[in-house]
Amino acid sequence: MRIAIDICRLSDPWTGIGNYIANLLAGLAQVDPDNDYLLYPYFPECFPRRVADLAAFVPPQANFRLWGQGRPELLVKLFWFKLRLPKEWFLARAAVTHSTNLAGPRLKRSRLVVTVHDLSFLRQPDWHKADNVVFSQRGVENAVRNAALLIVPSRFTAEELEALFPAAQGRVRVVPEAVLPAFAPAADPGPLEEVKRLYGLERPYLLFVGTLEPRKNLVRLIRAFQQVLAAGQTEFDLVLAGGLGWKTAEIQAAIADPAGQGRVRALGYLPAARLPALYQGAYALAYPSLYEGFGLPVLEALACGTPVLTSAAASLPEVAGPAALYVDPLDQDQMAAELSRLLSQPGLRRELAGRAQAQAARFSQAAMGRAALAVYREAAGG
Repeated sequence: MRIAIDICRLSDPWTGIGNYIANLLAGLAQVDPDNDYLLYPYFPECFPRRVADLAAFVPPQANFRLWGQGRPELLVKLFWFKLRLPKEWFLARAAVTHSTNLAGPRLKRSRLVVTVHDLSFLRQPDWHKADNVVFSQRGVENAVRNAALLIVPSRFTAEELEALFPAAQGRVRVVPEAVLPAFAPAADPGPLEEVKRLYGLERPYLLFVGTLEPRKNLVRLIRAFQQVLAAGQTEFDLVLAGGLGWKTAEIQAAIADPAGQGRVRALGYLPAARLPALYQGAYALAYPSLYEGFGLPVLEALACGTPVLTSAAASLPEVAGPAALYVDPLDQDQMAAELSRLLSQPGLRRELAGRAQAQAARFSQAAMGRAALAVYREAAGG
């Protein structure tokens, strides 16, 4: 069977969907030597200057190949993006085509599988840019209308999708995410020391990882941290690692607030290669998000053996299980109290760290690959 997969979001800079695709491909390569995988970038802006740049992400196994690899660059871009030809012509009669980020080609022969990562744009459209809401709503409506099966990363998102789109009922399949092998306890202190030097991390730090946007609940996190500082626990910094998203004025004002005593550090976007060391060096991850379809930073931290404080909301309890300290993301005072307890009780930190890797091990690349392969086989009819 031939399976086509959109790898558009693997192009730099990586975000959560890029990580999703990288882990999906790695998992499939581990568990499936038999089917043929044709990888393609759906959107022009996801195609780098050279096909070879994208080919670097293709698994080395012989049953994986990138569309256009080995052909002249100009010819590849002419046929894929400039000529208005049906994309299905180029997908080598794939039995299944997997659109990994809502949008995908119109298909007549191939069976379509679409990943819906989350539905925050429908639950809370004010958290998003208006054009993203329109694009995402149209994408999920088309996916529900046209897909043979729909993949989601959590039971929470499955329930959300079926509640908002009753027509999807019976066609939603949960394929949990995974983490790259680099997210593991530190085996070499060198990368951690380099990250500390590059970003001036001189004090112990709490860490947040993710795009700075409203649903990440960063204003409450920063205000809760300010309460911890005001109570006299001043030995820690709060480090925010992630690029600026949208509607960030309130977040930026909170970062600059003098009540933070200069201890709230916004590092901006970090290259993916530096993130494992940043997690490894953290006292804990603080991730009190209001809404997640999965919550990959929580899993990345757990895989590194780093304690986690997160929200008792959305998909996050599915990911963190018994390995996290939970807070009501709307209760700033409780958040401050739990941060204070975690920072002042080394025994609690050790207890959470001791549970972290066992919980993370439930979300392996191989498990992700097996679950996705089962969906492809079902979509193909066998």
